[in-house]
Amino acid sequence: MSLHNINAISSASTMADSNRTDKRKHMVNSTIVMCCTLLSRLLGIVKARVIAVHFGMTGVADVINFTFNVPNNFRKLFAEGALNSAYIPVFAASIATEDSNRSVSRALLARIQGFQLLIFSPMVLLTWFFREPIIRFLSDFTDSGQIRLSADLLFYFMIFLLTISLSSIYQGVLQCHGSFFVASAAPLSFSLSVIASVTLLSQSIGAFSMAVGTITGGILQGTISLLGLRRFGYGAAISFRFNEKQFKQVMRAWMPVTLGAVVQMLGQQVAFFFASTLPTGSITAFSNAIIFWQTPYGIFFTAIATVYFPALVTASKTVDHDQAVGNLVREGLANLATFLIPSAILLVTLRHETVAVILQGGLFTVADTLLTAKVLLWYAVGMLAVAWFGFLQRVNFALLRFRHVLSIVTLVIVLDIGLTWIMVANHVGIEALSIANSIAYFVGVIVFAVTSKGLLTTFRLRQFLLAIGKIGLANLPLVICGIMYTRIANNWWISGTTLPNVLYLVLLYLAAILIVFVSYRIARIEFLDVLRKRRSRSSK
Repeated sequence: MSLHNINAISSASTMADSNRTDKRKHMVNSTIVMCCTLLSRLLGIVKARVIAVHFGMTGVADVINFTFNVPNNFRKLFAEGALNSAYIPVFAASIATEDSNRSVSRALLARIQGFQLLIFSPMVLLTWFFREPIIRFLSDFTDSGQIRLSADLLFYFMIFLLTISLSSIYQGVLQCHGSFFVASAAPLSFSLSVIASVTLLSQSIGAFSMAVGTITGGILQGTISLLGLRRFGYGAAISFRFNEKQFKQVMRAWMPVTLGAVVQMLGQQVAFFFASTLPTGSITAFSNAIIFWQTPYGIFFTAIATVYFPALVTASKTVDHDQAVGNLVREGLANLATFLIPSAILLVTLRHETVAVILQGGLFTVADTLLTAKVLLWYAVGMLAVAWFGFLQRVNFALLRFRHVLSIVTLVIVLDIGLTWIMVANHVGIEALSIANSIAYFVGVIVFAVTSKGLLTTFRLRQFLLAIGKIGLANLPLVICGIMYTRIANNWWISGTTLPNVLYLVLLYLAAILIVFVSYRIARIEFLDVLRKRRSRSSK
């Protein structure tokens, strides 16, 4: 064998070992994020439970949920949504090329913090002076008491928006440095703060206990994230000198991404508007359904997308970038299916039981459970489509295809609003919001696939379809058990939150997890196999 052939074989072997190492690293980092996000989502459910018990599905609860959604939407523009998608590629590139002093990255972070303050300071002031007109414009509230309460809460929630946005910036920089634990653990402090505030203060200050909890939680989350950044040489420096190359790159990327986020924000705000036109309690049912849906979605999508996004940015800069990006896209989509298919099956099967056992009690009634479960059903059905859409968005952001994403996002949101309007006009009810959402995002995934022909050339579609087929077959035992359960189970959950019901629900979920685990081991689903190999390697 010639020396040239030997070198070629050695090079190919080294590249294969490097790919396997990177793949294991992505999976382990995803697992770290997954565990932290699991705790965060569980605390989110506890938070929803506390709010439900203290405020029920009353007009006050509707005001809290509606008003909090306003700053939550702005987070998509100035926090983990649009701004993160724009600056993470620039930060990742800067960190990869500069020396240990990180002067470029530190200067960029200072300018982004200055930009945030420049945006939010007038926004908070405008919210104070025009809070009632803003609420009258955004909502369909007719009760003057609800309007005043919503207007007063909005000012405090906008202050929280500043703190949580800075925190998200810090977490994004931590992720670029491969530090996923602190970035994922910091949000736990927010939920703990809200839970404590509502529990201790709701009797004395009512809905404003939510304001105290959100502001305190936002400050804690930002502080923890900033402390995590200090070991990488970053601080709280602020700069308003925006005439700098890297910052201009962020802004050029941010503009089209922001337009897409604005479209999505308007779509969700329109959904809340439609909910506000329906009977009392509809907004809270809608909000609670999103919380339950976002628990598995947030755990698995956040874990996988958070780790793969910086990796996609790095892969897009390599010599063989088409192949590298194609492999990452195939892995990411398959990993999402691995976890979200059984999650969707479980939510569909146990939607009434889950809502009742976690929320039903105090002012939260059986009728409230039924209404929330009705919305949750269709969100669960569309869970994988929404996750794939979000992942493909990030793929295109990594490839700097910002206008392409904007056009597809606009199509999806217009379709979502149009379908919702048609169904609400035809008296479909509150579930119209989740049905329209699932259909629209399913169409969005198809459009992404059809318009990404260049990417599909290195995607290995046949290999991907075989992987998805194997995951689907591995979930058949769970589907069969779910059907059998629904046929033999009585409505034991009607009594709501009791200790026997909690234990019964936990046992059902543990049994389902065991079924999935055994099925996946038999089918040798790749994600679990990678983790198993790493554990066995570490034990040697």
